[in-house]
Amino acid sequence: MPQAPDLARARALLRERFRHAEFRGPQEAAVGAVLAGRDLLLTMPTGSGKSLAYQLPALMLDGLTLVVSPLIALMKDQVDALVARGLPATFVNSSIDAAARKARLERAIAGDVKLLYVTPERFRSRDFLEILPRLRVARMAVDEAHCVSQWGHDFRPDYSRLGEYRARIGDPPLAALTATATPTVADDIARCLRLRDPLVIRTGIERPNLHLACRTVHSAEEKLPLLAARIREIGGSGIVYLALIRELEALRDELARMRVPTLVYHGKLSPQERRRMQDRFMESDREVVLATNAFGMGIDKADIRFVLHAQIPRTIEAWVQEVGRAGRDGKPSFCELLYFAEDVAVQQSFVEWANPTREFFWSVYETLLGWGERIQAKDEDDLRDAMLTRNRGDQRVAICLKWLEVLGAMEGSFEMHNLRVLDGLEPSSLPESIGSDAKRRADLQGLLKMVRLVSSDQECRRVSIARHFELPEPEPPCGACDVCTP
Repeated sequence: MPQAPDLARARALLRERFRHAEFRGPQEAAVGAVLAGRDLLLTMPTGSGKSLAYQLPALMLDGLTLVVSPLIALMKDQVDALVARGLPATFVNSSIDAAARKARLERAIAGDVKLLYVTPERFRSRDFLEILPRLRVARMAVDEAHCVSQWGHDFRPDYSRLGEYRARIGDPPLAALTATATPTVADDIARCLRLRDPLVIRTGIERPNLHLACRTVHSAEEKLPLLAARIREIGGSGIVYLALIRELEALRDELARMRVPTLVYHGKLSPQERRRMQDRFMESDREVVLATNAFGMGIDKADIRFVLHAQIPRTIEAWVQEVGRAGRDGKPSFCELLYFAEDVAVQQSFVEWANPTREFFWSVYETLLGWGERIQAKDEDDLRDAMLTRNRGDQRVAICLKWLEVLGAMEGSFEMHNLRVLDGLEPSSLPESIGSDAKRRADLQGLLKMVRLVSSDQECRRVSIARHFELPEPEPPCGACDVCTP
């Protein structure tokens, strides 16, 4: 039977190990739930200290806490910080070799580790599944939990099976954490992860030190002088988000001609180039990075003074998450979105490209099977060519490949030239979310809600956001958005 949480000791460790004088917001309630062995669903703003909900109990309780996170780039930093606080932690992901992964798992089995960070893809490894029962997992934590739900803004197939893997290890207590979840998404998270009578904590999802603004422009050409002026006026580190790589690169060149230097971060860069850009940004107090939405998840930099959007994001959830990367040090920070109506078509295309039909999925599967042994000499571009999807933004092939991996119908990879596709996949075994027209319609509805929010200047931005997430609405004027402080 769960013990009453020792919150007095928790407060002492909070001061001693985490260097915080007191809990913030609902942190104490969240920590208390985990200490009591209760499931938890926690929604708090980006950068507000959600991870404390499982890290502090891991320090106090016996047994291993298994943390599932997609943030490979941040895992080493997280683990180093925890070890510095006297909390034995390690991670296992594709950034380290097989021998290192084996050694770290053996440490966890021996009880020398309190926190083990893994990616959701790790559960596809036969070696990991075989060793999983020996880890004797006492608790689980799922970070970026909105990725579990197909109704969320960043659904990931590998997350969809975490409830099943939890059951395999005896249904240990689980804490699900996210910065963005509507009630529909929160309910889906609870269902998919099989939460039992969880403590549900849903706070406001943005922070008061962020000034939120949306500005309508009537041509693409209007954006350049506005962005250059904001970068110069505000100073300090900042992020400018764009949806398209070609427009990102064009903006970099135009800003360079105006003597406004910037870094760039997008999917066409090599892993080494992306890491170099990220390191330069993290180590500087004045670098500005032009980025697609590939940049930011896991960026824990306190002094980002502004986040600008040169193109509209696809959902309110994505916008809130991205602006939440500004001002984590509590100092005033500026967040502005430039709304150009023609940019909506870009996001409409992304919605279509993120929702392959069932027919398309089967065409990908049958094409791979038909290649037979020739598949060893193929790559993903060959598959794109075969499926007549030449546009780089079209993600349908990549999504289908990910699902084939998750369903166990594909092993290896194009990159390693060891791809193998297994025959025998049945239509009845496919999850409903593959080819779901309901999901496509929901994605388009999410884009429409985003357009309505940014194209209006009649309602406080914070009121609009709170209504979207069905949270208590602040009393306007909020004093921290362009509508309330014109």
